[in-house]
Amino acid sequence: MVNVFSNSGRINTFKESYIEMKKIFLIIGAVLLLASVVFYNFGGLDVYLLNKMNRSELPEKYKNYQYIDSTKSIRFGHHEINLMWKSYTRIQHVISSEGNVIIVTNEIPKDRNRKEVEEDGSVGSTRFYMDYHFYKLDKDGNIKDRYTYKSTRENWNELLFGDFIVNYDKKYYRTWIKDGDTVRKQMIVQNEDLKWSREKQNTEYQNITENADDYLRESKSGSDRVTYYMNGKWYQLYIDRKVSGKYSMTNPGYNNSLFGTDPFGERKLDPGRFPNIMPVYFQRKVLDKSTCSASGGAISTTSKSWNGDLYCQLLVKGDTLKFKKAMSFNENFTTEKFYNTKGEDIRKLKAELEKQYLPYLYFSDKNLNFQLFTTTENKLYLIKPVQ
Repeated sequence: MVNVFSNSGRINTFKESYIEMKKIFLIIGAVLLLASVVFYNFGGLDVYLLNKMNRSELPEKYKNYQYIDSTKSIRFGHHEINLMWKSYTRIQHVISSEGNVIIVTNEIPKDRNRKEVEEDGSVGSTRFYMDYHFYKLDKDGNIKDRYTYKSTRENWNELLFGDFIVNYDKKYYRTWIKDGDTVRKQMIVQNEDLKWSREKQNTEYQNITENADDYLRESKSGSDRVTYYMNGKWYQLYIDRKVSGKYSMTNPGYNNSLFGTDPFGERKLDPGRFPNIMPVYFQRKVLDKSTCSASGGAISTTSKSWNGDLYCQLLVKGDTLKFKKAMSFNENFTTEKFYNTKGEDIRKLKAELEKQYLPYLYFSDKNLNFQLFTTTENKLYLIKPVQ
C-alpha cells in the first residue's frame, strides 16, 4: 500500500528547496550584476572594453605625417619648418616700425644663486629671477641682433611696448628695438606728488587718451600711474583716481602677439581664420578615465577622454606640410562632439576645433619672407623657403 501523505510531503519539501535555491541564485545573480555595473562604471571595465573594441587603424595615406614638436627640421616642397624657440612662459612677438620682427622668450637662469632661484616663485605666482632674451629678425627671418635682460627682485619688469623696451617701475626705457642701443634712458615724470589741480590732471589725461602713440594705466596706492609715449618722448603721469576713473582702461597698441589679441586667453577667433590649415584626421589611440574630486561633501565626477593624434595639412605657397600632434578630447558637454568624432569626420568641425582647442596658430605678412607657426604658447616655429 502506497503512503500518499509521505510522497506528498517529499514533493512539497522538494518544491520548497527549489524555491529557496531559486531565490539564492537570483540574489547571487543580482549581486553579480550589481558588482559588474559598479566595476563597469567605477572599476575601469568600461574603459578596458572600449579600448579593446577600438579599431582606429591609421589609413595608409596618413602614415607619412610627422610629429610637429620634433626638434628636427621638416622639409616640405620648397619650404622648411624649424622649432626655433622654447620659453618658460608665453613667447611674445611684434613687428617694429622698421619692419623687423621682435621675439621675446624667457628661461629660469642657470648662472645665479642656486638657492635663490630654486626658492623663487614658491610663494605666489611671480618669478623674479628670469632671463629674458630679445631677438631681432630681418625680413628673411635671420637674427640680426639680440639682447638679454636678467631680472631680479629689485628690477624685474622690462616690457615690449611699441618700438621700445620699457620699465615703468624704474621709470626708464631702452631704444634697442629701433637702433640697437641698450643704454637706459629716463622717462619724464609728471605730478608724482599729486599737487596738480584736478582740472589740470583731467586735461592732461584726456590728451593722453586721445593723442598718445601708446599708453598703459596701472592702479597704484591712492592714485593711478599712466606710462605713455607722445611726440617722441616717454612720460609717466601720476593722477588722482577720481580723475582717471572717468576713462577707459584701454591700452591701444599694447599687444605682444602677432597671432592676435591674447590668442591663448579668450580665444575669440574668427571663423576660417586659418584657411590654409585643415585638420584631416583624428586617430583614437587610448581611452582614459579621470575622476575629479569635489570639495565640501559634493559628489566626485568622472569623465572619459580619447587620447590620440590630430592630423593636419598646412599649405604654404603651393607646398603642403603634413603634420600631426597629440590631442585629447573629453566627453563633457562642451567638447562631446569632438569626443564622438572619428577619423576624417574631424574635418567638419574645423572652425569649432580652432575656437575650442586652438590646436595651431599661423602668421604671415606680405613684407616678410618667412612665416610663424605654433601649436602651443611657449614654442615658436619658423617657416622659410629653401633652395
